[in-house]
Amino acid sequence: MAAGRLAVKIERLAGDGAVTKDSDRRRLSDSMRLFIRMYRPHEARGDTVLFPAFRPLLSRKEYEDPGESLEEKEHSLFGKEEFEKVVARVAGLEKQLGIYELARFTPGQRG
Repeated sequence: MAAGRLAVKIERLAGDGAVTKDSDRRRLSDSMRLFIRMYRPHEARGDTVLFPAFRPLLSRKEYEDPGESLEEKEHSLFGKEEFEKVVARVAGLEKQLGIYELARFTPGQRG
């Protein structure tokens, strides 16, 4: 399934009140697992190949500016308060699905 279609499915399943049924919760969880499985290689290449290759070509400010630009874009698109509401909603979904404590899923951080 393409990333865009999978993201739309996750959004639909995660809609208000949609995760109250066990069957919907399982479908949401399965869809999120598929997205993570698909995204991991992309993220790994960015972290290990792309960003390290850019680092020597840019000044510190140039390297850090894209993060600031993205944050400004988020706030302009959603509004600062609305973006924070979305972040809180995602945290709530993570708690419902039992994936909120990232240290449990981070290598080298497990108890």
